[in-house]
Amino acid sequence: MCGATEIKYKARVAGTEAMVCGNCAAHGEILEELKEPPKKAELRRIEERKKEIAPIRTDEVLENIGELVKHAREERGLKQDDLGKLASEHGSMIQRIEHGYLPTLEIAHKLERVLHVRLTEVVNASDQEFISNRSGGALTLGDMMVIKKQKK
Repeated sequence: MCGATEIKYKARVAGTEAMVCGNCAAHGEILEELKEPPKKAELRRIEERKKEIAPIRTDEVLENIGELVKHAREERGLKQDDLGKLASEHGSMIQRIEHGYLPTLEIAHKLERVLHVRLTEVVNASDQEFISNRSGGALTLGDMMVIKKQKK
């Protein structure tokens, strides 16, 4: 899960059985201690596959979407209810967005089409705030568990 090469246990972590290191096994229930670690050639193949995976690209709503929506709406002389109707949303949703609510990507894309302004940006997984505790830098399943626990 964390990317360590010293796999020692078969464990159930977060409802999934996996072969993990000692640190990751502590996050779940150890099912079996492995006698023979994976071969170096197998580990090399795993590392090479990790490198081949392209960075995950996704859209994210801009943090200042409220200001952008309000400015574009006012430039067009629209009321919040009018913009809501054009975007097939409630006027109250437009009001919430203008007051700091971050809408879903679907709503942001609707508003982009109506207002002809950019309200989302494409980001790579490597652009995210959280950086792995491992030397590779890429997020691992273990990192995702840590993030999930931090949000609770």
